[in-house]
Amino acid sequence: MKRNSKVIALLLVMVFLITGCAKKNETNNTNQKDNVERTETTEDTQTVLRIGMISSTDAIPFVLIDKNGLADKYKLDIQFEVFKSAKDRDAALQAGELDGFLADLIAVCMYQNANLDVKITGSTDGDFVLLAGKNSGVTDISQIKGKSIAISENTLIDYTLDKILENNNFQSDDVKKEVVDRIPDRFELLRNDKIDLGLMPEPFASLALESGAINLGSASEYGLYPAISAFTQTAIDEKADAIRDFYKAYNEAVEYMNNTDIAEYEEAVIEAAGYPEEMSGKIQLGKFRTNELPSKEGVEAAITWASEKGLCSSSLTYDQVVYDVSK
Repeated sequence: MKRNSKVIALLLVMVFLITGCAKKNETNNTNQKDNVERTETTEDTQTVLRIGMISSTDAIPFVLIDKNGLADKYKLDIQFEVFKSAKDRDAALQAGELDGFLADLIAVCMYQNANLDVKITGSTDGDFVLLAGKNSGVTDISQIKGKSIAISENTLIDYTLDKILENNNFQSDDVKKEVVDRIPDRFELLRNDKIDLGLMPEPFASLALESGAINLGSASEYGLYPAISAFTQTAIDEKADAIRDFYKAYNEAVEYMNNTDIAEYEEAVIEAAGYPEEMSGKIQLGKFRTNELPSKEGVEAAITWASEKGLCSSSLTYDQVVYDVSK
């Protein structure tokens, strides 16, 4: 009996040892698995950037960032939100729902006046074309004095028109400005000969030209680039590295555009700018610039114009409204 008891005791010890080793191995395996999962999660974490925009040619590189896989390359989760109007975009910005957005120099001046701390981080290549109605009798910009033009008041369009007039030795009141807030309404007035002139972004400029309007010149021809990209100061404080990478992706998208036949990415162009499908095969784009800050002269000119309209303080400075992402 004593011998049997010793055998049983020995067997029990062996069982406990084997069980203990198995549990230890299981625990080690579990810990290793957890460590791997944590490593994978850390490596795969993407910084979220919420970007607000209105359909325009400015947005084309942004759409290509997503379509060309550049967001994944830079570990970014870019959540684009397209708004139907600047008013809707501004409401989302005020509600803290956006990190960055596409806007313009005048809008940024107004944001600062409303204590919304945003910083211009780049220029975009949206253009504005001055057009004459096909039956207006105007075939050259020298003939526009006294003609009627539909605009949105105290906005980028109003500012850009004044700068084009200034570049052609006209005064702001040398044309008859009629306030029409919505661009589609201005387009219809021009197309139906209810107004002499229009200052149109794409795709409305191309659509107007298709309908017989006369091209009198564009903002870019005068070195006017008032359209910008910007981020909130909060986003800059919290996501500076991601914003820097965002513009690296932007530059890659621009390089792709400038070196690729538009037929290869026309679908993205139509999506970003809102061209109708019937424009497929007819869309033309100029060269886009890689990201850069707007010039100090251009920003200060916008501040002066906006302050004269009562839209912001004349004491606002260039350094207060820009942020260099390359720093």
